[in-house]
Amino acid sequence: MTQGDVTFPVLLAGTLRRWRTATLVAAAVVGFALLLMLVLPPSYRAQASFVTTSSSVQLPRGLSDLAAGIGAADLADQFGLGAAREPSESPAFYYALLSSRELLTRLAVSRVPDPRHSGGDSVPLVSLLVRGESDSVRATETVVKRLRREMRITYDTKTNLVTLTLDARWPALSAHILNRAVDLVSAFNKEQRSSRSRARREFLATRVEAAQRELRAVEDSQRLFYERNRSWENSPALLVEERRVRRQVETANSLYLSLRQEYERARIDEINTTPVITVVDRAVQPRRREWPRPALILPTAALLGAVLGTLWAAARELVSQWARHNPEEAAVLRTALRRHGA
Repeated sequence: MTQGDVTFPVLLAGTLRRWRTATLVAAAVVGFALLLMLVLPPSYRAQASFVTTSSSVQLPRGLSDLAAGIGAADLADQFGLGAAREPSESPAFYYALLSSRELLTRLAVSRVPDPRHSGGDSVPLVSLLVRGESDSVRATETVVKRLRREMRITYDTKTNLVTLTLDARWPALSAHILNRAVDLVSAFNKEQRSSRSRARREFLATRVEAAQRELRAVEDSQRLFYERNRSWENSPALLVEERRVRRQVETANSLYLSLRQEYERARIDEINTTPVITVVDRAVQPRRREWPRPALILPTAALLGAVLGTLWAAARELVSQWARHNPEEAAVLRTALRRHGA
């Protein structure tokens, strides 16, 4: 062994001799963790979920639990009743909707109960999440970005289940935000379906009027034919003409009846307020805070402090051994450090 070599037993013995230094470093790390626990605001996690259902498949009331386990479109596919699902009814669409700027802006300007005062009035969400911002537009943009970053959205294509998770400073606030987001999704569905049904009803109304006019016209033509040709049964040419006129009347009548049925169905669909989503779990106020967790932070900080303290003591021992074996270089280094410090 040369003069400058340091063996592991020597390093271990020197590190153990510096146990006070290692203890101080570990205590500093634990103290810093305790300080962070006192300074950082607490975080409470809430969760809500809903299942998407196809508007073309009506679920009985007793199948609400079954809807959480299997999608309505899957039920229709199993029984041979399903057609291609509309993109606006897929879980991926609701993921995009919940991440959209329009819905998050509505959520940001929504009023929620003030969690800072028990029994207080409702306040805009933007005033709780952003403070000291005079520009309301900029404050809303900040809240939208924050919600898009902190609200976690997951979905399962097999069960059509969409899950929302959010951490907030107040337990009641996290639940209110998620429930409000689900309500906005349901309201969007109703608006979308209502506008679509209204447009369909208005289109069918014009077609029914046109079909009715056409039916009256061919019926008038049939009446005139019978008035002008009272003995048409005895003429082969009039027999052919009568069949043609009667066929026109039957065709126009069938078209009118079909359009009339579709029109009545559209009127019923327009006032149908059945939501296209089924809420499985509404967000409830969490009792236990998600962060910080003393049972997790303190053992982790103690372990990290012990490792850092041991490394620091070992580094001190290595420096001491190097200075003992290289006194001239150590003296030059001390002189440079004193000059730099001066």
